[in-house]
Amino acid sequence: TIAHGYLTLSLLPHLWNQIVEVRNLKLQVNYGIEKFKFNQAVLVNSRVRLHAKVINAVNLRGVVKANIGVKLEIEGNKKSAYDGEIVFLYHFL
Repeated sequence: TIAHGYLTLSLLPHLWNQIVEVRNLKLQVNYGIEKFKFNQAVLVNSRVRLHAKVINAVNLRGVVKANIGVKLEIEGNKKSAYDGEIVFLYHFL
């Protein structure tokens, strides 16, 4: 059995919040995805690891738009499950 692409994609906000702590945050909005490619299906019970890098962060009058480069690795595979760019909006107190 496999976990389909959008199911594994739905893990992104949770995995991102495991990596990064954003202080004084009022609201985080999953704004969308850009330049995204599904490379391989993830088998059920596979161990995965998220690699992420902030590509760009822009202040839009008190709201920060952050573009994050992401890659989801599958343990034991050379090919990633997906890679691309996600966009979050951060509203601060």
